[in-house]
Amino acid sequence: MAGQNHKKLKCAFCLLTLFLLLASCASAPKPETFYQGRSGFGLMPEGAPLYLMADVQSVRPILDSLVLGGMSGAEIKDFLDMSDELILAVFQKPGERHFYAAAAGKFPSVSGGLFFSASKDWEKKTSASGMPYWYSARSMLSVSINSRAAYLSDADPFVRPPGARIPETLPAMQKGSVLSGWMNDPSPAINRLVAAFGIPVEIPADRFLFAVYKESSGKATEETQYNAILRFETPTSTQAAALVRIFTMARIGIALADFSEHKEMETLAKAFFSGNPAQDGNALVLQTGTLSGKDIALLFNTISIY
Repeated sequence: MAGQNHKKLKCAFCLLTLFLLLASCASAPKPETFYQGRSGFGLMPEGAPLYLMADVQSVRPILDSLVLGGMSGAEIKDFLDMSDELILAVFQKPGERHFYAAAAGKFPSVSGGLFFSASKDWEKKTSASGMPYWYSARSMLSVSINSRAAYLSDADPFVRPPGARIPETLPAMQKGSVLSGWMNDPSPAINRLVAAFGIPVEIPADRFLFAVYKESSGKATEETQYNAILRFETPTSTQAAALVRIFTMARIGIALADFSEHKEMETLAKAFFSGNPAQDGNALVLQTGTLSGKDIALLFNTISIY
């Protein structure tokens, strides 16, 4: 899965950057009308295991080290340089599209025609929504671009309404955040991490929500610090309460542990055990300590199933 998605995602973003840099001006598809009244995750299809939204320039130190499908943000630097906001849905089941991305930014005005029509690899198609787009079977990439937005997928790049439904608790977490999203059925990935700390418990999480906040204003640099809220939603409040007790006890033991020869584990311990665990209904809520962009990326790379 990781290798296949790596090739598809990397190809998608690199080709899109090439189009943006080489294509000339002409009339382009206009998705504004189709997406009128929808934004954010409403642009994404339902049913993905992973959803992510980023204020790109505020989280470049994170994105540059974040790995999805085996591809890091550093590999799509030129595309990220032109983007202000990136929304991404990643799938993993056979037969489904593997990814869908929507970006807002300041892109060179491109022709929906001259570059694509001049290449034998591209054909103009019409989506199920009636919107035109360009498709390459060779690259397994569908593209619709204008000067302010880019939509791409390995399937139809236009998503019919209503789009993905946001978890009820996410909007409150998103206030002031620069990176947010959620994972469905995250237990296998999370429990591997918990086991590495020697904690004898499995987290029965139905969903994992996250929100990252920048601790300073201005352009993000390698020195920029972040903190995050991690929310693990379990089937019942009883399970959440039990997890709070377990994490409270584990926090005491980990505070005494020597991680001098295991810097990555020290970073992850700071993320999971810096603050007091709390219960919110059926959820275990953790507040990380202050972390660098690379440390935040390490956290998500470690718990990601991609």
